[in-house]
Parts: sequence; C-alpha cells; structure tokens
Amino acid sequence: MNIEQQSTLLAHTQFVARHFIAYRGSLDKLIELVRYSIGEAAPDADVMRNFLLRDTTQRTLELEYETGLWRSSDRNQSWRLISLAVNADPEVAKRLLERRPPSPDCCAFCFQDERGALDALKPEIDLYGNSIAGVYLHRQCSRPWKYMRDLVARAPKENNHDPF
Repeated sequence: MNIEQQSTLLAHTQFVARHFIAYRGSLDKLIELVRYSIGEAAPDADVMRNFLLRDTTQRTLELEYETGLWRSSDRNQSWRLISLAVNADPEVAKRLLERRPPSPDCCAFCFQDERGALDALKPEIDLYGNSIAGVYLHRQCSRPWKYMRDLVARAPKENNHDPF
C-alpha cells in the first residue's frame, strides 16, 4: 500500500468515525464501512485489515486524525472506532462535561459501555493526583476530555450583574 492509499484510508476511517461518533462492532464490518466510503478505489479488505491492525496506524489515527481505534477487552473482542474531535465552543463543552453516562461502567466521553471488561476505564485524575468521582474514561478518550475541561476553564466568565 503506497502513501497515497494510506492517507486515503486514514481520512475515510476518520470520516466513518465522525459519521457514527462511537462505533462498536466487528473489524470486518468496520472495514466494509470504510471500503464503502472510499468507493471503487478501495484497497482489498485483507490489506486494509493488516494496515488497521498496526499500532502505528492506530496511534496516527489518534494523534493526527482525532480518531480512536482499538480492540475492546470485552469477551466478544469487539472493535471501537470513536471520534475524538472536540467542539471549540466553551458552552457546548460545558454541557458535554455536565452530562453523565447512564452507568459507572460507561466512558464519560464516548458513552461506550464496558461492563465486564476489566481495566478498560480509568478514573479521571485532577492536578493533585486525586480521582474525580464518577468520571471514568478510556485511555484514548482522556485527552479530548481534558481538552474540553481546559476549554471550559479558560473561557471568559460572564458578568451577570443585573442592574434591576
């Protein structure tokens, strides 16, 4: 697979992640979705599988394409494709931070359920090394979560002085 095909595959993987926000399923179905997105120029499924299974590819997706791709530690060994893109609006980020997942077994960022998977979620840690109660995140989701926290913390505070 040449560089052009690799960048096309990475871009379409990012597109599929942004379309679904949080995908959970088999790698074969994920490859099928990405191949459909690429169209006629899509590489063979086995070539795509080998490329997506590489740690370097998954790290590139995470750092450069705001896309998390990993195999879950649940008993089905399902795959996760998560859009790690964050809205730059502090008000939207504040609303997203205030939402809580339906159970403590869910990631606070992507809301993917990790029931039965050991050590899939880690508690959020503050500046002093203390865990924040009720906030559990995937390793991949912790960076955009921290970015949203920083965005809200740096937002200018509105002066709500009502003259009446």
